Amino acid sequence: MVRCSAYFNKSVEIFLWGGKMINLEEVKKDKFLIDCYTFTHNGMNILLDVNNSNFYSVKKEYCDVVDYLKSNDSAHDDTVQSYDEQKIEKILQDLTDFGFILDQNPVYEKITIDEYKEVINLVINVSHNCNLRCKYCFAATGSYNGKRDLMNPEIADKTLEWFLKQAKKSKVLNLNLFGGEPLVNIPLVEYIVKRCKDLEEEYEKKIYITISTNGTIMNENLLKLIKDYDIGLQISIDGDKEIHDANRPTANNTSSYDLLVENVKMLLSEVDNSGLIPRATIAKGVTDVTYIVNHMLNDLKFKCVAFTPALGSNKETSYSQEDLDEYFKKYDELVEIFLSKLRKGEEFNIYPFTTEVDAVSKGIRRIYGCGAGLGFSSIDIKGNIYPCMRFIGNEEYIIGNVEYGFNNKRQKFFDRTIYNRKKCSTCWARHLCGGACVAVQVECGETLESYNPLVCQVAKRMAELAMYASAVIVEEELDFDMHKLTVNDFVRRRFS
Repeated sequence: MVRCSAYFNKSVEIFLWGGKMINLEEVKKDKFLIDCYTFTHNGMNILLDVNNSNFYSVKKEYCDVVDYLKSNDSAHDDTVQSYDEQKIEKILQDLTDFGFILDQNPVYEKITIDEYKEVINLVINVSHNCNLRCKYCFAATGSYNGKRDLMNPEIADKTLEWFLKQAKKSKVLNLNLFGGEPLVNIPLVEYIVKRCKDLEEEYEKKIYITISTNGTIMNENLLKLIKDYDIGLQISIDGDKEIHDANRPTANNTSSYDLLVENVKMLLSEVDNSGLIPRATIAKGVTDVTYIVNHMLNDLKFKCVAFTPALGSNKETSYSQEDLDEYFKKYDELVEIFLSKLRKGEEFNIYPFTTEVDAVSKGIRRIYGCGAGLGFSSIDIKGNIYPCMRFIGNEEYIIGNVEYGFNNKRQKFFDRTIYNRKKCSTCWARHLCGGACVAVQVECGETLESYNPLVCQVAKRMAELAMYASAVIVEEELDFDMHKLTVNDFVRRRFS
């Protein structure tokens, strides 16, 4: 057994329990197997300690024995009975040494966090309007199902004041300017950026600023602002012209791809492209993510790519189960490309997969799927506080206002731990995904406690692929360090 989490290797000595042979039935009757999970991917067998997030690369017989001990039927009988007693003894001893078999029923520690949690990642909606009409937009093409309007400087000032004052201990803050399309409100973007520079000195904090944009709006003054203030850009681009324009037309139904590609070329020639992050939303019917990633990296010359399938209430654009099955097949290809690049000493930065490999290798233990409502919040153009931007417009989820701070609705988001959600509490992936995104099911008219089966599938598959890749990295002694990648801190902040 080779421990892969925390990149730690351990050799196991072979000896007998008290000098006598112990068979499987005695173990099953008198011992206790901890909560664990096994899977095989591309010839790699992984054994996961669910509670501690430690996982091990093992021979297939270890998975067979564990599956037999976990099972209450005879499905695994023939397999384990084909192994000789000495092999079984060694497997059982190893499982005991690594803490998978115990003498007493295991009691699992629950992770807790401080319920007075400062917001260190804030999204400000400077615009509830957009110059595009994207078909899958969760924000109703930028309007959030309300009046198309812009944030004013007064609300922006109150937002920044609240943000800085509530972050009493945090010295580094992350601010994302969002919409709609934030760059339809360039005057306020410029105002906020320059105001943050003054506030950094006043509050003795560092504020990293990013802008989430569709990339179609750019001018010389804006380019200078981006360069002078080291602003990161997350640029929405779904693939080549045909793929992109299928779901992202302009308001007058023309190509947005042509506009953004010209601006991307200019940005890549003027700005450090490690701070330019393309983000693709992969819509229904589009599953060849290998092609999309190659287009971003090879044709457009980005340094990394972030992408996710469209999941939500829009039946025209959201993924079906059939789409997801094909998507996973292509994702498998991307993981092998990732590993082949590492073997050559090269990078292949695909997000969120890259950050998941880093997280599982360190034994990540999550109890929330994200920081929504905790260390992460979003502000609408009126100054209302929401847990994240995907909740904006749903008044049931207003958790405060910049005038007075949080209200008692914020508590719902502290309560949504994996321990308080029925299916999460017994799921093998609970500490790896933390319950995944809760916004999708709310968009679909469900509650925070409900589940979207496709969201769960994505989270579980990403966890498996990240563990598989981490195991390969350990066994082949490949060089992988998130902090050495040629992408700036924006990527690690935004996608970690």
